[in-house]
Amino acid sequence: MKIGFFNEYLLQNVKGKIGLVFAIATAILTFCEVNQTVKYSILIISGVISFVIYLVSLIFANSMSFTTFKMGDSEISIQRGDIFSTKIYNNHEYIKVFAFNEYFDTQVDDEIISKRSLNGQFVLKNNIDVQALNERIHGDIRLNEQHKISEDISRRVGNKIKYSLGSVFIYSDDIFLTTLTHFNKYNQAYLTMQDYVRFLINFWDEIDSLYAGRTVVITLFGSGITRLDDRSYNNTQILDTILWTFRLRRIKFKKPTKLIILLDKETNSKINYYKIKDRFYGLQE
Repeated sequence: MKIGFFNEYLLQNVKGKIGLVFAIATAILTFCEVNQTVKYSILIISGVISFVIYLVSLIFANSMSFTTFKMGDSEISIQRGDIFSTKIYNNHEYIKVFAFNEYFDTQVDDEIISKRSLNGQFVLKNNIDVQALNERIHGDIRLNEQHKISEDISRRVGNKIKYSLGSVFIYSDDIFLTTLTHFNKYNQAYLTMQDYVRFLINFWDEIDSLYAGRTVVITLFGSGITRLDDRSYNNTQILDTILWTFRLRRIKFKKPTKLIILLDKETNSKINYYKIKDRFYGLQE
């Protein structure tokens, strides 16, 4: 159970409803002449109603599987979904974003890129000519003038140019690629929490200048990285970070476009939507 029986967020949110029940009961007892038996009955009924309200609220909190809210002019939808589904992937009004490492490596061989990863599936699904894609990335004027950090000519496998985290390459009109992780000499992706926050801030700035008023679709960036500060961050904490940095940059998507964050089935079942709802609903502007 994601929400415990004495969860502070839940207690805070049902306090007003339970208070109203007892306020009505108090009013009845104050202004109506009733015998002692009826008074006890009213108090017991009020207690039962309050318990039912709390129990229903607890069940609802634990059964939440999606949420939608606004942050400024931006509508944010967090939900279960597959970025490769026909509804999402074939909708050219949606900008789909796939995360790569800082070299924009495209070699899907279970050494550089796993075939099971989203970027690996993206390359395989589209039967991409990786050599042609690498040439496009290396020849991208905006990307290289604004985001190129260095070139590692000693790197034996993969691309040699390193880009700043959060850089965006426009693969097509509705598909963007971004650099999410560092990559060490053992072909392992790694990231500190400071790097992750920096990635998100840079990414939002890039999206703000490139999205052209359309809906942007992302996945839970960073949820599959095992080397994130050498400690464990749960999916709700990662989602929290995404939303806080989004709010910090105050990206204003023009109506009716929005940001969609897609979660797979397993991840979605672990997200504490009630906690997310409680934290961010009050920050709407």
